[in-house]
Amino acid sequence: MDIIYRKNRVRDWASEGLGSGQLNKALVHHKGEFYIASENTALEETLIFYSSPTGDIKNYCEVGGGKRITLDDVLSDFEAHLYDNLYYHLS
Repeated sequence: MDIIYRKNRVRDWASEGLGSGQLNKALVHHKGEFYIASENTALEETLIFYSSPTGDIKNYCEVGGGKRITLDDVLSDFEAHLYDNLYYHLS
C-alpha cells in the first residue's frame, strides 16, 4: 500500500458555520487499484471508495471503512479495512 497524498481539513464545517467536524482524505494505491479513504470527523466514520489515479471517486459505493474508524486507523492497516468478498470492480 502506497499513500499518494493525504489532505487534512479538505472541508471544515466549523469555519463554514455548519457545526463541528471536518473532512480528511487520502489517495491510496493498493494492489494495482486506487482508492480514496475519506474521514468525516462529525459522523465519526471513514469510508473507502474506488478512485482514479488522480483521486476522482469512480463510484460512491463504499468498498471499505466504517463507523468509529479514523483515517489513521485505515492507513495503518489498509487491507484489513477493505470489505470482504469484493467480487466486483466498479469502473
